[in-house]
Amino acid sequence: MLSLVEALSQVPDPRKARGVRHDVLAVLLLGACAVLSGARSFVAVAEYAHDAGRAVLAALGVGAVVPHESTLRRVLQQVDPSALEAALRSWVLAQLRTRAVPVGTPRREQRRVLALDGKTLRGAHVRALDAGVYLPHLVSVLDQHSGAVLGQVGVSDKGSEVTAFTTLLDEFDLAGVLVTADALHTHRGHAEYLHARGGHYLMTIKANQPRLLARVRALPWTDIGVAARERARGHGRVETRTVSAVSLHPCPDRGGEFFPHAAQAIKLVRRRRPLRPGGRWKTVTVYAITSLTGFDADPGLLARWIRGHWGIENRLHWVRDVTYDEDRSAVRTGSGPQVMAAFRNLAITALRLSGATNIAAALRHHARDTLRPLATYKIT
Repeated sequence: MLSLVEALSQVPDPRKARGVRHDVLAVLLLGACAVLSGARSFVAVAEYAHDAGRAVLAALGVGAVVPHESTLRRVLQQVDPSALEAALRSWVLAQLRTRAVPVGTPRREQRRVLALDGKTLRGAHVRALDAGVYLPHLVSVLDQHSGAVLGQVGVSDKGSEVTAFTTLLDEFDLAGVLVTADALHTHRGHAEYLHARGGHYLMTIKANQPRLLARVRALPWTDIGVAARERARGHGRVETRTVSAVSLHPCPDRGGEFFPHAAQAIKLVRRRRPLRPGGRWKTVTVYAITSLTGFDADPGLLARWIRGHWGIENRLHWVRDVTYDEDRSAVRTGSGPQVMAAFRNLAITALRLSGATNIAAALRHHARDTLRPLATYKIT
């Protein structure tokens, strides 16, 4: 199985060979272990390096002299983020290939489901070539079942997220894979792209596709009826969810094709009420469309995958914002913002794969012993 050291050794050194004292692999491993211990900045990475101890430094390939903060900063700001993302993606996929499917899991629930969504780095005010300033936007793809982050790609702003869809997914084998995405990516071109790659889609529908939204809303949902119903209580609220689904073959409204390769339309109604006295019900209706047939996925499973897509906010973006305080990170030069975000994704992925459910507690656990990051990353 591919080790993290072997994966990161594929990242090229951005510096000229003359005068190099610290190998780029050692710097990358220091950054990865420091972030797994809770480091949020280059200064914190340097502090981890100086406190790690000779045994840890030797395992990471660091020589007799510990790299200075300025060295760590300069190298991590110059590293090719695409090469780093490719190396981390190969390591994560290698880890996932070794995970066995739980006994008794129905065949159609074994399908790989990838959630794709973007996040703006609000603290990274990066200078553009025209002397302007922009906030980098990173589009990530997450494996719904494991919570592992499989990769990310940077774009200049949220408006460019649509173009990152194919760029990010080009790196994966999509045969039989379901890709979930929010309404921003509900484009006919994306549906055609996934179909050509042998994959499937499950996308929400909003006002950016007004004709499609109007047609789906106008379907006879009362006659279709509710196919599955759930009730949950927790986090200070009670919530009920109902899901309805209808096959689009034959076309239920006789208006022709709804969307390229669409097989089902879905209506998900969420009603939520706070448990405090006087709390009022709030109802949200979500419409979605998928290329999976009723044989491939029943309404209850589709609803679970839709909720799983929303989970990318809680399982990734929220952790980076709250636990790592990413939106206030002052890392803003060169490829530094994306490199540090990649290390955060790596740490979150490694902890999810190790069974951690509370990422903040797991980071504190690793910070108390400098050998623990080596064990989690399987560095010997």
